[in-house]
This record gives sequence, structure tokens and C-alpha cells, in this order.
Amino acid sequence: MPRARTHDAITLALAPPTFLLTQALTGSRDLAWLVTLAMLFSGFLFNPDLDIRSKPYARWGPFRFLWWPYQVLVRHRSQLSHGLLLGTFIRTVYLLIILALLGAVGILLWHALQEQSGSESARQALALLKRWLLSVERRYWLALFFGLWWGSAAHTFADWLGSLWTQTKRLL
Repeated sequence: MPRARTHDAITLALAPPTFLLTQALTGSRDLAWLVTLAMLFSGFLFNPDLDIRSKPYARWGPFRFLWWPYQVLVRHRSQLSHGLLLGTFIRTVYLLIILALLGAVGILLWHALQEQSGSESARQALALLKRWLLSVERRYWLALFFGLWWGSAAHTFADWLGSLWTQTKRLL
């Protein structure tokens, strides 16, 4: 398996071609930036190795505790973490659930501190968030997910090539 430093180098090396290819395919500099930044985020902070105490896990700093339940639930190098499509999808859904829970707790705490009934303003906040999320064009959501997938896929491909190389060396 490649070390974290190798995975980081691969992620950095893929950034310029990712930007250029995305811009050439879509004709959009905005989408190219979104895909490239999502790929970099995925390569450094959101990759399949979040299922263990790893460099990407450590990079979350004081927020790495958010990934502890994920590590308990997902076996290292399983299809749920390192699967080409499923791994990124599972991590994305997991992070969205965690952020939604933290947001709900934050709203409840805010209203408790304000000594107000929070149900109506919480409903308004959720309606506002829903309107904002639905106002974002689908191509931006697809670009975001593709960038997250591409950063994780590069990690998985590197792991596969590393395993293949190790097996080939044993045969020689």
C-alpha cells in the first residue's frame, strides 16, 4: 500500500489535469474549480482511509471525533470504505447525517440559550436551508460529487496498483 505521502503526491499531481479536463469537457471554469477543489478535499481529508487512524483522520484536527463512529461501523479496506462508488457515497451520506445532527443540536442549544420556543424558528431555518439546497443547479451537485469520487478513486486505484506491484514482486 502506498503511504500517505504518496497518496498526497498523487492527489496534487492530479489537480491540474483534473481542472483542465473538466473545463474542456464542460466549458465551465466554475465547474472545473468545483471538481478540482472537491477532488483535493477528498484526497487529503475525505479519502477511504478515514476508516482507520490515518493521516486524513488526523487532518480533521479537533473535529476528528466526528469520524470515530464511522471507524467503528466500517471495516478497513471494505467495499464500504474503499469501494469505487460505494465508499464515497457512504462517506458523503455519513458526513451529511453528522452535520445535520450537529446542526439540530446547535439550533436546540441556541433556542435554549435564548429561552424561546424553537419549533417555529427551527422550522423556518429548515425551510430556508431546503430552499437554498434546491436552488443550487444539479450540475453543481454532480460536479461536487464527481470531485469527491475522483479524489477517493485515485486513492483506491493507487492502493490496487500497490497491491498488484507487491504481488508481482513476490512472483518474480
